Amino acid sequence: MKKYLSNKYTIAIICLFAFHIFFRFYNLEKWASFNWDQIDNAWASLRIILAHKYPLVGMVAKANSGLYIGPLYYYLTALFYSITRLDPIASPLLAGVTGIFSFITLAFVTKRLFNKKIALVSCFIYAFSSYIIEFERSQWPVNFIAPVSLLIFYYLYRVITGKPKYLIHLSIVLGLSFQIHFTSIFYPIIVLLSLPFLPFNKKSVKYYALSIFIVMVSLIPQILYYTKANSHNANTIRSYFRTFYHGFHLRRVWQLAPDAFIKFVSLLNTPYDFLRNSVFLFIPVFSFLFTRERPDKNRMKLCYLLFLWIIVPWIIFSTYKGELSDYYFTLQLYMDIFVLAYISVWIWEQKLLVFKIMIGAFWLYYGAVNMQKFLRTDNGNLLKNKLLVKQAVEEGRRIEFSDGDPQSYLYFYYFYTQTGKMPYRL
Repeated sequence: MKKYLSNKYTIAIICLFAFHIFFRFYNLEKWASFNWDQIDNAWASLRIILAHKYPLVGMVAKANSGLYIGPLYYYLTALFYSITRLDPIASPLLAGVTGIFSFITLAFVTKRLFNKKIALVSCFIYAFSSYIIEFERSQWPVNFIAPVSLLIFYYLYRVITGKPKYLIHLSIVLGLSFQIHFTSIFYPIIVLLSLPFLPFNKKSVKYYALSIFIVMVSLIPQILYYTKANSHNANTIRSYFRTFYHGFHLRRVWQLAPDAFIKFVSLLNTPYDFLRNSVFLFIPVFSFLFTRERPDKNRMKLCYLLFLWIIVPWIIFSTYKGELSDYYFTLQLYMDIFVLAYISVWIWEQKLLVFKIMIGAFWLYYGAVNMQKFLRTDNGNLLKNKLLVKQAVEEGRRIEFSDGDPQSYLYFYYFYTQTGKMPYRL
């Protein structure tokens, strides 16, 4: 213990992790959101636990598309609802645990890719960003997009730099990504665009074969579902793509340029909204500094991957004419964090004292303003609805089922725990 506590990096990481825990678990029930996605997950968990209905697919990938993500996230939420005995406090608890996984992932990968200083700055930005805090305190599968994306980035980087054994790690995480969000379709495209750098020799053949097998196994539930699904579902999928695919147009690509870099804006909008127009420069600046420090093929490959993580979603979404949400670009979030961290550390390491003062003040002010914004937050509805429904049950009033209504689930929970009977059919 003395050995670890004498390590400045370990102490700093522990302190940042403590702040992270505070920001994700403070006023857990009072500030928890219990809305459409959380309610959908709660009902799915309840059916798994009480009715033993085991789904082959998860949430719909996109409304009216006929496409679904994998079912694994439903089973994960069911584990937490089983632990809390159906109490929806499981929802913010799962969100908090997901945040812990994300913190560890970010610290591990940035330290491995760069060094301890960049890992610390990355974890600081992640822990204190009010945008990320607010985003991650709501429980839904989207919370896993960023850490899974970073792991895919890291393992793919290891593979293209001559370590084919990481194909196994890559395939496992790639399979998991299809259980989270439809933006996982970008990863196979990125892997294909990385083919020129993939190692091909006799030793790597077994890794390729095993990795393909792992990905296919992860897709078995969805394959079974679509095999059993009727022709109406297939027609829905075809109709959806005919409606929302409009082809490639340069004008549309230009229109989506701000969205391609929107995560930089989200990270810096408190308190540095004035940097909005300069976010396009961050990745070129990072690439220049990173390759200039030690010009070698591996560093160039990392920059190439970083470029793919930006350009692939940007180009593909430009062919889609439906509504886009900013969280569709979440797979770039942690890469944006380590880009900001690297540039910050580079500025700090310059000889002039003024640079250290400037970048130190920049991030200290960032932390203070984001903490102040966090402490003013109070937008949860779980506790409020709990109190209303509990009172209704005590007074003998019945709340009818309504899809997406938090009070319907809470009524089922209180009625069932008190009487052992189900007020609605599952």
